[in-house]
Amino acid sequence: MANFGASFRKAREAAGLPLDRIAAETRISTRFLLAIESEDFHLLPGGVFNRGFVRAYAAHLGMDPEQAVAEYSRISAGSDEPLDVLRNVERESSKKAERNLYPVIVVLLLVLVVVYYFINRGSTQQQNDAAASDAIQETAPPPAESPSPVVAAPASIEYTTIEPVPVDSRVAVAAPSNHPAEPPAATASPFAAHALVLEVEVKELTWIRVSTDGTVALNESISPGTTRRFSAERTIDVTLGNAGGASMKINGRDMGQLGAKGQVREFKITPENATRVQG
Repeated sequence: MANFGASFRKAREAAGLPLDRIAAETRISTRFLLAIESEDFHLLPGGVFNRGFVRAYAAHLGMDPEQAVAEYSRISAGSDEPLDVLRNVERESSKKAERNLYPVIVVLLLVLVVVYYFINRGSTQQQNDAAASDAIQETAPPPAESPSPVVAAPASIEYTTIEPVPVDSRVAVAAPSNHPAEPPAATASPFAAHALVLEVEVKELTWIRVSTDGTVALNESISPGTTRRFSAERTIDVTLGNAGGASMKINGRDMGQLGAKGQVREFKITPENATRVQG
């Protein structure tokens, strides 16, 4: 297939299909479609996602998908890294991060040792001071007794009669209140702070793009076993490069099967469709 990218553009123009319509029907971003037509493969997410985009675009234009993928593999010449390489890169990044943590851990341990030393030193000093104070009190002589003062007896004592005060035996009783007791405050829902809370659990290596209220919150390939949480007030837009390798929950509700392995899916979640949007 000569002129790989030009063949896609010619087929699209011959069919009279605009890019935005193809993007809506294939769920592939117009930026990725233009990257295929211009052979700017470095703009694609990489790995199996590139081949999936090429296959889906070719099939939509009525071209031979397998021949298009084979031609892409030939001309990309290794620019499309396999999944094993991506996993190795992520492992190396993780190991590098662990090595960077070692100096921090050593410094924290040194700080803890110094703090422990000064705390014990202060406690020991207090014990020594208390022991010295007890020893001084034991060896000090008792104070001398002072003579009792002599008080002269009064010449005469006058007695005053105190009259008893009458006591009212009536006891005031508070009237019962007619207002019912206020019920206890309801426990706040874990999703009350935001209208939309999305949880994404990755089971296979998956490229994910998430935008919350129009701001890009994530745009990268995520390793298996990773869970990410996002929140928004108005909209959450999600693009999955491998729909079969991830699961999602919106406000705690499982959205079900999101798609097949290697399939590209896009979701737009709002407060209005949060209770019914499915995979």
